[in-house]
Order: sequence, then C-alpha cells, then structure tokens
Amino acid sequence: MPSNWEKIKKSIKDELSDALTTTKKYLKIGKGKWAIRNIKNSLNDTFRELGIKVYKQISEEIKGDIRHNPEVKSLVEKVNQLKQFMKDEELEVEGFKKESVPQTKKD
Repeated sequence: MPSNWEKIKKSIKDELSDALTTTKKYLKIGKGKWAIRNIKNSLNDTFRELGIKVYKQISEEIKGDIRHNPEVKSLVEKVNQLKQFMKDEELEVEGFKKESVPQTKKD
C-alpha cells in the first residue's frame, strides 16, 4: 500500500504531465494561428500588387488580355497557392483543437 507521500508525489506528477500536454496543445494552436495571420498578410500584399498591375494595364490602355500578362498570371497563381496554404493551416489548427487533453482522475 503506497504511503500518503507516494500518493501526493504521483498526483503532482500526473497534474504536471497534464499541464505540459495542455500547454503543448495550445502552443501548437497559437503557432498555427500566427502562421494563418502571416499568410493573410501575404495574401493581402499579393492582392494589392495584383490590383496595381491590373490598374496600370487598364489605365495605360495597354493592348491585350490582362489574363495573358505574365506578371498577372504569376500573381494569380501566388494568390491561389496562398489560399491553399491557409486552408491547410486552418485544417491543422482544427486538428489541434480536437486533440483531447488528458484529465487527471480526482480521488
């Protein structure tokens, strides 16, 4: 039969282990949200750059279809890529949120 001291030590060890697991979970979520914020900023910058290119082509009455402009095509591809990165990161964060956190049994 374990002594009271042994029970206390085990209880404290279990609580600290649970706290560490919970902390790691929320750190993963925080890092994911930070990554999403950075992707959104990059997406906004890319949209801004795309808008400038399109405006410039229209206002200077440059002949040709905007969609065939290599710079515009490249920016559209970058937007699509960033959107996919953001979706992937959001799914990862949702996965972290669904991870269960161990609950210490209360005696």
